[in-house]
Amino acid sequence: MLGPVYKKGGYPPRRHRLRPGRHEAQPELAAGFRISSIPTLMAVRDRTVLCTEPGGLSPQALEELIGKIRAAEMDDVRRQATAGTMERS
Repeated sequence: MLGPVYKKGGYPPRRHRLRPGRHEAQPELAAGFRISSIPTLMAVRDRTVLCTEPGGLSPQALEELIGKIRAAEMDDVRRQATAGTMERS
């Protein structure tokens, strides 16, 4: 489960938010995001999905992912998404 790993990392609550989705109660949400595995971690910044990771993450993998999200140049990400060349993780 991601929750204990997230809490153990001591991430600032205003900077990072962990929100569980209820795929059984909201199947349209799961379908809209093409979630096919539970659990699935989605990283969203500025209303843009930056990555989707099925399964659990180790503390080190979560830290690396957060570092990549922080470092993302959102203008470049939006430009790539518009051009249809955005790499999938």
